[in-house]
Amino acid sequence: MGTVYVILLNWNGWKDTINCLESVFRTNYPHFRVIVCDNLSTDNSIEKIKEWADGKMTGNTDVHEKLRPLVSPPVPKPVRFVQYTREQAEAGGDESDKEVPLVLVRNGSNSGYSAGNNVGIRYAQKKGAAYVWLLNNDTIVTPATLKELVYRLQTDSKTGLVGALVYLASEPSRIQTFGGGRIHPVLGIDRFALEPGNVDFISGISLFIRRETLEQTGLLDEKFFFYWEDADYCRRAQKKGWTIAVAANAVVYHRHSASVGKQSLKSDLFKVSSLTRYFKKHYKWRWMIPVKVQVLGMLAKRCWRRQFNRLIPILKEFLRALFRKI
Repeated sequence: MGTVYVILLNWNGWKDTINCLESVFRTNYPHFRVIVCDNLSTDNSIEKIKEWADGKMTGNTDVHEKLRPLVSPPVPKPVRFVQYTREQAEAGGDESDKEVPLVLVRNGSNSGYSAGNNVGIRYAQKKGAAYVWLLNNDTIVTPATLKELVYRLQTDSKTGLVGALVYLASEPSRIQTFGGGRIHPVLGIDRFALEPGNVDFISGISLFIRRETLEQTGLLDEKFFFYWEDADYCRRAQKKGWTIAVAANAVVYHRHSASVGKQSLKSDLFKVSSLTRYFKKHYKWRWMIPVKVQVLGMLAKRCWRRQFNRLIPILKEFLRALFRKI
């Protein structure tokens, strides 16, 4: 059974990260290490996580009552950790750290989801990881989740990426996504799957990757700052011959839209930039149709909601994205 490297990307979210760590360190899969990559937080996240690891701080129990057994009582402390800069981590850290369960990395900048996770992936690859698990820091997992993900990959050598059954942390009986989603090639719509079936991509909320898939596909595309990076990665892996799947018994609870704020202007701009890049990369001459449909739909919604101050920024970002090189 190979070692899994669990990568959590943190940005001003240490309370969520500590809850996630409490749940991950309860896993019944014996071979794993956790890497927390911090994207230049301004809330002393690394120091807070160190306090948690030393046993000086407990997890945030302000979670749904059904999820409390997954994060409390606290796991035994102290949890041993090492700390690296981005450069040290990407070089593989110290040769003697393989038995240390928690790795804290100061990325030194906020370069987005892809770039931040890639720091952890490079470290994991240097350490000979058998699997890499990209897991949102605002999630809580069950003790069996990791074992189920590993088992799903072990049952099919052609499967390179596996998703989990994701529920909303605020409504633990409500499914957010059955592993991933589907993309409409003409309308440019990406929608989470809410029932079992084929999916076009595995959600980045919980993206479990085989080492060989990483070696052949490469790292996440760092020009995706936020959104569509998971769809892009799955598409690239599929072009290399890998299949994607969902482990129905792997359960993750997710606090929705904790990073950029639901329907914020920043979220709109990220979506325009990322969806344009995705379709330009993978749909050749057809890319303009779904992009135009999506941007026009976004503008119409903002008008309907009287958010007129967003129209010009969205149009400007659309024009910039049109002329960006892939």
